[in-house]
Amino acid sequence: MPAWVVRLRVPSGIWNSYFKFCVERNPWDKVLSHYHMHAYRLGGALSLDQYFARGKFPINYPRYTNPSRSRIIVDRVVRYENLTDELGEIFTRLNVPFDGDLGVRKKGHFRNDRTPYQLVFSPQQRQIVERVFAREIQLHGYRFAQAPNLEGMVNA
Repeated sequence: MPAWVVRLRVPSGIWNSYFKFCVERNPWDKVLSHYHMHAYRLGGALSLDQYFARGKFPINYPRYTNPSRSRIIVDRVVRYENLTDELGEIFTRLNVPFDGDLGVRKKGHFRNDRTPYQLVFSPQQRQIVERVFAREIQLHGYRFAQAPNLEGMVNA
């Protein structure tokens, strides 16, 4: 349920007194992960070009912005890239015990190829992500980072 709907359904005193947060991810990395999940579910029978042709991307900002999408209405947007550290800060603030482990299984089994997104997307695919996720990129200052040094990198 989007945050703006929750805000409409709960008394303002509750909305204002609760700490509201969500998690967002670098759009290019998020798209690559989303692609791998769908390809896995189809038994590997989905190419990256086919995925892009479908045009169904994991756009999240409508879930944590007001209906006009002009501003963020939750108290904090945690970056997935810094998930453990930022959740640690939030849980400390909320007096919730946290040892750095969420105790749930990640969806990492969908993606065996750990090639960085910078080396996977074609220039056209990169531009599609930039266009489709323009609002998330603008809201959070994401950039198509330089490819990491691949020396010693092992597919996990």
